[in-house]
Amino acid sequence: MGFETTKELERLELTFVHVIKRSKYACRQCEEGVRTTPGPDRPFEKGLLGTGFLSYLINERFGNHMPYHRIEKKHAREGVDVSRSVLERSVARCAARLEPIYNLLVEKFRAADILFTDDTPVTIASPEDRSSGSKKGRIWIYLDRMGNHAYDFTDTRKKDGPAEWLGDFKGFVHADAYPAHYQFFGPDAATEVACWAHTRRKFVEAESTEPKLAAEILSRIRELYALERIAKDNELDDAARGQLRQEKAVPILGDLRAQLALLEMQVLPQGPMGKAIAYAMRQWQAMTTYTSDGRLSIDNNAAERALRAIAVGQKNWMFFQRESGGRTAAILFSLLKTAEAAGIDPLIYFRDILVRIDRERDTAKLLPFAWKENFAAEVAERRQAAVALITSK
Repeated sequence: MGFETTKELERLELTFVHVIKRSKYACRQCEEGVRTTPGPDRPFEKGLLGTGFLSYLINERFGNHMPYHRIEKKHAREGVDVSRSVLERSVARCAARLEPIYNLLVEKFRAADILFTDDTPVTIASPEDRSSGSKKGRIWIYLDRMGNHAYDFTDTRKKDGPAEWLGDFKGFVHADAYPAHYQFFGPDAATEVACWAHTRRKFVEAESTEPKLAAEILSRIRELYALERIAKDNELDDAARGQLRQEKAVPILGDLRAQLALLEMQVLPQGPMGKAIAYAMRQWQAMTTYTSDGRLSIDNNAAERALRAIAVGQKNWMFFQRESGGRTAAILFSLLKTAEAAGIDPLIYFRDILVRIDRERDTAKLLPFAWKENFAAEVAERRQAAVALITSK
């Protein structure tokens, strides 16, 4: 009578011991000693964890925000005894191994002409100087239009970190109104592109005290964003987007500035509306810069989204134990998020580059977007062949 077929989605998680057996040879005639057959490529000689496990570990820690103690417990339930100290050291070794790729990623930003940047605080539980208990460090994001992500870690929020990135930069920088950034902006330096999303929040906060005035201003801001949606929905190129802004956004901005200048004399300076207007007027030139070039963005939301991984992750792993943990996170977050932006599965990407980095002379080919172009098809073919071999038995 035939069959009735039912499908269900199932999942198999498996950690196994990969036994590598290599032949040993010796010559009775020449007695030159014992020779051992070369083994497969491995990221670390005599390392406990294989490339598949290391790739999985990096993704669990920085992609899924799992703290080491939870990963340890998860594998203990499966009967796998691997301590959190081993996990942490292994991830740090991976970051050190992949640091040359990260350094090349950083160099790409030196040559860029448009950047997005922002920062978020992180806790350092046991600072290396031992001067106190925990302290606050910062994770900075530098993002380009293509989707390359470069995270940087500093143990303070002083200007030293941004100075290394923006000191000689001459292009456009989408940033928030962080005072330490202002020294990098000027006629012969970088050009500030301020964030309308931040300005909008100021007027949203003022709705509780001046609802009518706030509603009028927010309506104007919505008109600006509506133009951006039109450009996106119609897939306008940079030139057409710039032209649309000049024709439509610039008049709206002119009316809005006149309205703000009038209201500034009518509201209390220290009230929420007064502070919102003062903020907008101080930032006005930087907030209107986006209309001068269709490549620019109306806000800095791209950088804020890139930092969301840090904010979400911190709710799980809570802190970096030491400053070195911040450096490890910056390297691996950068490669993982750039791989995601390139449409690459980070599990596949890390598994390949951990061993390929030793034999690839042109390290630039291992950057995520370049790796996708040069090696993704080859790796996919090998994976399909391996799956076919396993399932045929």
